[in-house]
Amino acid sequence: MKNYFIIFLILILIVLTSLTKSSTRELESEIYILEEDIKTLSDKKELILLENNFLSSPERLFYLKKIFFEENLITLKFKKFIILKDYNE
Repeated sequence: MKNYFIIFLILILIVLTSLTKSSTRELESEIYILEEDIKTLSDKKELILLENNFLSSPERLFYLKKIFFEENLITLKFKKFIILKDYNE
């Protein structure tokens, strides 16, 4: 009777270990996917912030214009822009 109890206990421990490992693998997989998503989103956020910081400040743009362009640049009105449609001829 004692042998049956020990065998039964060992089998229960094996099954519990297997279930624990399986659930742990699933959790690790979900964590990995979420971490990758977070990395991607943080990279996008950094790029957007960088773009916003450089393009949102007119003073910064004028400063960069003075540094990089020696010639005078002209400003254009938005109304003067022409929107081109797809022209396939």
